[in-house]
Amino acid sequence: MAKREFPFDPLQGLRQADPASLRNRPDTLIQALQQSSPYSEPYLSKEEQIELQEVVLDALEQLTKWEVWLINALLFERRSLREVERLVGIPKTTVARKRDQILSRLREILAPNRTVKEYLD
Repeated sequence: MAKREFPFDPLQGLRQADPASLRNRPDTLIQALQQSSPYSEPYLSKEEQIELQEVVLDALEQLTKWEVWLINALLFERRSLREVERLVGIPKTTVARKRDQILSRLREILAPNRTVKEYLD
């Protein structure tokens, strides 16, 4: 399987805030468990991070380009409903409804996945 890239970078703010913590991230789950202190949650290993990215990319591929654009604009670029309303030319209540429908659909797609369930729990 060819390596795919995110159409946008949801972790950009985190990388800018503390790049050292991401650089020193363990490669495997076993290394993550070995490096974590007792009774604490281990860091997400690079293997798990890649697996989560693949799952999310698969879910995003099931959306239309417009839906991906809307999620990107609202969640990752942090544009307001009013800004998107002006850009697209539809009422902000419609934009909010579309956002909720897309997030609900993504939740349905991602919920059965074991990796996502473990990450969220």
